[in-house]
Amino acid sequence: MADGIYEVIRSYDGHLFQLQQHIERLNYGAKALRFRQTSLEEFIDVAESLIEMNHLKQCPATVYLQITRGVAPRSHKLPSSETPLTMYAIPKQLIIDNSEQEKGISAITVTDQRWERCDIKSISLLLNSLAHQQAIDANAKESIFIRNGFLTEGSHTNVLMVKDNTIITPPITNHILDGITRKVVLQICKNCGIDICLSPIPENELFSADELMIVGTTVEITPVVQLNNQTIGNGFPGRFTRQLQKSFGDLTIKD
Repeated sequence: MADGIYEVIRSYDGHLFQLQQHIERLNYGAKALRFRQTSLEEFIDVAESLIEMNHLKQCPATVYLQITRGVAPRSHKLPSSETPLTMYAIPKQLIIDNSEQEKGISAITVTDQRWERCDIKSISLLLNSLAHQQAIDANAKESIFIRNGFLTEGSHTNVLMVKDNTIITPPITNHILDGITRKVVLQICKNCGIDICLSPIPENELFSADELMIVGTTVEITPVVQLNNQTIGNGFPGRFTRQLQKSFGDLTIKD
């Protein structure tokens, strides 16, 4: 039934980045899916213990957390409230390749055909996977969803655009996941005095952007220098992208 939620948390030298924010988003998903348990703070100790037990404190790593409603007979009816949740967690060393952040990537646009609750980080990711594979088939690195002529997000990232010295990104709706890295980047903008505009972005405006970037837990801040085989900006990572990358890097050390 795809009846579950998940999180991927980044570990920097043993420090789980924005861990509380990830747990809060798990809680949000648990409430939206009407789980029996909607407070999942116990996963904080689980995630931290897994990093230590697997000797991952000295290298980049992630912890994947997944929670499903629990074992029950197959039925469209939700199981009894007494059914215990099934919780699964696994750590993994992250192999870092900074070339994409340094040089930028290509992306494509695809029609957003996903369900109406993309604000829930659910394990129902079939259309995300198909869209991402579509990008790979086109020798690109990410698919950017377009719904009714407007940008929503990437197949596994949020998207930000720079135009006239302003960072522009769509406001959070039921069609967009409230990304943790997105929140951090917008806070960096506020701290640095960079203008922010939360506004719907028509598809055609993406191609006239001065800079375009995807942000997420594993990609951090990665510039998009080509979209649908059209060059974005001057075809190289821009100064706002570089500034945000540096500030984000500083923050992961201090977190």
